[in-house]
Amino acid sequence: MRQKTVLIAGASRGLGLCFVRKYLADGWRVLAGVRNEGTLEPLMREYPDSLHALRMDVGDTASIRKAAEQAAYITDRLDLIINNAGIHARSSFEALEKTDLDECGPVYEVNAVGPLRVAKAFLPMLRRNGRGLIVNISSESGSIGDARREKEFDYCMSKAALNMATKLLDNYLSDSGIRVIAVHPGWMRTDMGGQNADLDPGETAARLAELFERFDVKSGEPIFLDNKGNALPW
Repeated sequence: MRQKTVLIAGASRGLGLCFVRKYLADGWRVLAGVRNEGTLEPLMREYPDSLHALRMDVGDTASIRKAAEQAAYITDRLDLIINNAGIHARSSFEALEKTDLDECGPVYEVNAVGPLRVAKAFLPMLRRNGRGLIVNISSESGSIGDARREKEFDYCMSKAALNMATKLLDNYLSDSGIRVIAVHPGWMRTDMGGQNADLDPGETAARLAELFERFDVKSGEPIFLDNKGNALPW
């Protein structure tokens, strides 16, 4: 039986690192997109044949192209891409009068455009597989229908843009056997979520991995989902 392969962008910490651990434990080959391989070294020693670190900055097209070239020496196909990299601006939680809107651009580059860069570079490996799933880790903060916040312009707007990118890409790939979904993982105890958050990222990664496995790429299921698979409003 062929070993399945997942590419995880933003794999060095938080939910991304938990995805790495989960898929390795389940016997997958993991291509881990990171800016620094240091945090993966213990796992690379434990799984020398299954874990491959790819130096990749999703805000930099050239680095993603290089990572895709390196991945081609490891495998010729992918089953799953998880776009997990995401950032907040430093002034994100300030009121409009105090927030620095010039910080929005880099956030859009990573949160909204970054997943498209990854999809573009690695799409040939998914196509070669004949079917597959691209998961964009989004947020309920990107839902316009449920918007209640008064701050975080950079983050919320970038996630709304990511949701649109998800829909456009899913439309584009609808006849190819490849689906694209946007998933709100929930409020987790990570560097971004803080220690007062509701959810453990390891448990969340396990739950989402099960959700991804159940997702039928041939069906017309909703594609903006919470961590239980329920549809969220755009």
